[in-house]
Amino acid sequence: MAFVPVSKTLGIDIEWNKPKNLRNAAARKTWLKKALVEAKQIKLDLESGRLKAHEMPGRIIENPDRKLISEVEAHRFEKELLKREKSLLTERDFIDLFGELEHCLTSWDLQKCRAIFCKMKRLKITKMMLLRNPDCVHKMRVLRDFGGDVKEFNEDDMSIRQNATELYANFKKIFGKNPDTEDSFWSDFCEQAETFKVLTKDMRKIFRTTLCDQGYKRLQDTKASTSAASKVS
Repeated sequence: MAFVPVSKTLGIDIEWNKPKNLRNAAARKTWLKKALVEAKQIKLDLESGRLKAHEMPGRIIENPDRKLISEVEAHRFEKELLKREKSLLTERDFIDLFGELEHCLTSWDLQKCRAIFCKMKRLKITKMMLLRNPDCVHKMRVLRDFGGDVKEFNEDDMSIRQNATELYANFKKIFGKNPDTEDSFWSDFCEQAETFKVLTKDMRKIFRTTLCDQGYKRLQDTKASTSAASKVS
């Protein structure tokens, strides 16, 4: 099962072109394993907008009959939908909180700033959210030096710096970097954000917004394969 943005549910026929006579259980198992891999790739391509249902008539089924879907797959699909919805709401809140933070810093409402930082820390931010919103990472990086480069700055400025430093350290952890050291995180992140921008530049916004880790990896692998093929030819 695959969920395509704009509220369309598609099914993928696992038994498409299945040979009528498979010699034994081992052969059936091998064939099924390959079919599942192909179905997963089709699912990711559908969900990223790279593939349309009409391009694989028969194999891709629009709004499949619930009776044709196993309980295991139906349960997995429902869990995935809930997870995606939660992720979208988290990203929306993440962006909104940044807007509120900028406003509070401008009007200098320190109490509200602290409350916003607390809310941000409770959000389960993902790598994809940060790649889609590199400006947020940049702003948090800058806030680590809030108040300017002076010998003495007040306690309120220090509060902003500390909160920003904690959140920025969490961003590092999300990308597998040591949060306590000054390393190449920023330059590495900028490079990854630019790669993400290039790979998704032709993607409709709704597909870009719902793109998951696996879907993005599929994009990267496809790009790498295409580049390798071009060099060979």
